[in-house]
Amino acid sequence: MAKVSVIVPVFGVEKYLSQAVESILAQTLKDIEIILIDDGSTDNCPKIIDEYAVKDGRIVAIHKQNGGYGQTMNMGLERATGEYIAILEPDDFIDSSMYEDLYSIAKHYDSDIVKSCFYNYFDLKTKQYAKIVPWKDIIPEDKSFTIQECSSFLHYHPSIWSCLYKREFLQKNNIKFPEAPGAGWTDNPFQVQTMCLAKKINYTSKPYYYWRRVNLKDSDDLKNYTIPFKRSDEIHAWLTENHVTDENILYNLYRRELAYIGIVLGMKNISDKNDCYDRIKKMCGRMDENIIFHNPKMHQKEKLFYIQASKIPSFLRFTILLKKFRDNLVRIRISSRECYVVLFGKTIVGDIT
Repeated sequence: MAKVSVIVPVFGVEKYLSQAVESILAQTLKDIEIILIDDGSTDNCPKIIDEYAVKDGRIVAIHKQNGGYGQTMNMGLERATGEYIAILEPDDFIDSSMYEDLYSIAKHYDSDIVKSCFYNYFDLKTKQYAKIVPWKDIIPEDKSFTIQECSSFLHYHPSIWSCLYKREFLQKNNIKFPEAPGAGWTDNPFQVQTMCLAKKINYTSKPYYYWRRVNLKDSDDLKNYTIPFKRSDEIHAWLTENHVTDENILYNLYRRELAYIGIVLGMKNISDKNDCYDRIKKMCGRMDENIIFHNPKMHQKEKLFYIQASKIPSFLRFTILLKKFRDNLVRIRISSRECYVVLFGKTIVGDIT
């Protein structure tokens, strides 16, 4: 049995795949299993995977029809034999000491989860640079804890790939990914379940993982506005089924969901605004207002955002778009039912009512 099984779900990333795999092969921890799963790629990814499998016996190459990220990850979890599970997105890469360091922490504390800090790696057309993601909360690094004791992880990006997971822990709790089409943000339910069920979580502030970002704005990455709402529904159904009512957990999930509303409303195009606004109101309606308004940690701006999102999401979208495009804003033309943001003579945002 390998110490760590690394699952790499692959789809249409031939430009970055070799860098990802090479960063795994460069790990100082050599006792690893590398599971490369081709999810029906139509580019050169299948060929690249097979070539690496020939070069290194630790690599398992799997090819299947396209079924989405969640299905691919579940196949990887079923195939993995390692003591711990790691995840690497095929367009990212990692520091050579990541798995050795995290495995050492896991063994020392007998952790269910070991989480590390990570880098935002901005791979933009004009420049490339890495920036450490700042955790604003004080998170203990010298002891294990539960999510009830340190629930701020549920506010920030799920970043499930900056972790090691004990395979026995995942199997015992039957933790799997939702099998939605495409990428589908299925990391969100997985993170909530693993964090809420883990009895021993450990953390290191040392960053190892380089999360590639090709856009500065999260709203530019989102293509389907319904996805965050579907994942939120699944998360809250699971919380209800498992009687998770801890106020700190809910508080941080609400903060994340408010941020996701901001991402949705910042999209350039929303195919069905009325449906989108209805989903936003439903999400807000599920939130406990005692937590929103009376938790001393809830920021005043977040309270105001909640009020606007729950009452007038169309106006909130207007203000978010103005802020998003303020640097290039030339002029705004407003009529009774339409608002256009015009950049250098080209209309980029249409009806926002």
